[in-house]
Order: sequence, then C-alpha cells, then structure tokens
Amino acid sequence: MCFHPMGEAVFWLKSLYQLGFVCFFDFYFWIRVYIFVLSVTT
Repeated sequence: MCFHPMGEAVFWLKSLYQLGFVCFFDFYFWIRVYIFVLSVTT
C-alpha cells in the first residue's frame, strides 16, 4: 500500500470545500429564517 501525496491533498481539498459549502449554505439558510421570523413578528 503506497500513499500519493497529490491524491491525498486533492482528497482533503475536496472534503474541506464540501464542508465549507455546507457550512455556508446552513449559515445562509438560518439568516433567511431569522429575517423571515423578524418580518413576521414585527
């Protein structure tokens, strides 16, 4: 079993990219919910 640093780096970059995208989407979603709730209650 041999390790390829390049493949490993690409794998980690893709994982980080997906994680960042999910976090951003989640953050955006909750901002929308928060604004919606504020507009309804006021």
